[in-house]
Amino acid sequence: MSERPRNALVVIPIVAGIGNALMAQPMVRQVKRGWPDARIIITARIGAMGEVFSRLSEAAEVRPLGKTSGEILKNMWRVRRSKPYLFIAPFPSNRWQYSMLAMASGAERKLLHSYPVGSWRTMRCCVGEKIAAQRGIHDVVQNLRLLGMLGMNIDEQEAPKFELTESDRERAIGMLQSVGIGHDERPIAVHPGSARTVLAEAKRWPPHLYAKLIPQLRERFGGEVVVLEGPDELGVAEEIEKHLGSKLKVIRLCGALADAAAVLERCRFYVGSDSGLGHLAAAVGTAPVTIFAPADPDRVCPFGYRHLVVRPSKSCSPCLLYPFAATRPKIKCSSPACVAEVSVQQVLEAAEKAAANLISSVQQA
Repeated sequence: MSERPRNALVVIPIVAGIGNALMAQPMVRQVKRGWPDARIIITARIGAMGEVFSRLSEAAEVRPLGKTSGEILKNMWRVRRSKPYLFIAPFPSNRWQYSMLAMASGAERKLLHSYPVGSWRTMRCCVGEKIAAQRGIHDVVQNLRLLGMLGMNIDEQEAPKFELTESDRERAIGMLQSVGIGHDERPIAVHPGSARTVLAEAKRWPPHLYAKLIPQLRERFGGEVVVLEGPDELGVAEEIEKHLGSKLKVIRLCGALADAAAVLERCRFYVGSDSGLGHLAAAVGTAPVTIFAPADPDRVCPFGYRHLVVRPSKSCSPCLLYPFAATRPKIKCSSPACVAEVSVQQVLEAAEKAAANLISSVQQA
């Protein structure tokens, strides 16, 4: 049985990305389920991460964490004054910053993972209660297993969900109509981007391959294809258009995360990068075909959709060293990245599975 402190304040920092935020969401739900009297505060580095939790009834409050060290310490000090009972660091957390956040929180109990490397470098050896991180299991499950230290019974099958309102859905219809996609059409979402970091660049399937893929998606599945660009990816659609020799239907997602989620919900399936949008598609029930290379899909693919992952056939992939072999994001791969070895045919075969998944869902409904 779980111990149930009355009115316990629980602090959960969300630092890494939108995908990581979504993979922490089932843990937040189950903390509240195990401790109904708990008051859960989410501290999020950026607004989009916080938006993953702001629609959860289980989260009492979503606060900014900040981006600079000064902002983070100032905001964590405000949390500390509330005298939290519990601090939980979501997986992966093998960096010294998480240990500092745990100490700065002033929480009576601090739950974190331990890793094969970096115990002294990250100061993890000096902070809180730890459970060993395990290779080969999904990050959703890694997060949930932290709750075992509280005596909670956990459901390892609970998937992330992003709740939408009718207002969100109306905005999505308008966004699709603005690029010529009708109210009754269900396009295929293509997301060819990722952030402009070394790791993110190694995740990017080349524009010339998307230019070959998109006409085949239209031909094989009928209907329209809509290309989605986030704030960090502006210009990638133009690169594809240069190879394609024609214009694409492009939606630039620069507003609330709910806009992207609602557009994805209206799509037949998703094809694209190993990124937060792939996780968001899964969280609104749209099957995601994701192209992986440096990251481990067993750990970080959209939850429940490992069968739709496409990756290069190389013994060195995945090569992301963090968090089990490094204390910062680091990959072995060098240019040209092996993601370019994924073929158009491989992606089309996974798309066939996604389309079949949609037909099966419609028939069951």
